[in-house]
Amino acid sequence: MKKIFALALALLVVFPVAPAFAHAQLDGASPKANVKLVKAPTQIKLTFDDDLIELTDANTIQVTNSKRQRVDLNNSKVLGNQITVGLKKLVVGSYRVTYRVLSADGHPISASYSFSVIKK
Repeated sequence: MKKIFALALALLVVFPVAPAFAHAQLDGASPKANVKLVKAPTQIKLTFDDDLIELTDANTIQVTNSKRQRVDLNNSKVLGNQITVGLKKLVVGSYRVTYRVLSADGHPISASYSFSVIKK
């Protein structure tokens, strides 16, 4: 019995148990990071691997151009594990997407990425 316990303890040290409540992670983005588009998107859509908490003003996506002017419509909306925001008409240039969301465990997640609209 002591050998089984020692083996089980050794296995736990070598292969620790993953936490049951991991924070949500970005699972997909449209448009994707660092992509070069010939057609400007009309919205940003982020998908996470877990649901988001729906609280007004707690979940936001902001999109800015190279002059740091906002080009989103300030209408971020959460539905399950996704958040979207509409965009103004984008022209050729570089854009930065900055987001902050609350995962189902209440943990805030924030990051940013860029994409570009290019000529055909």
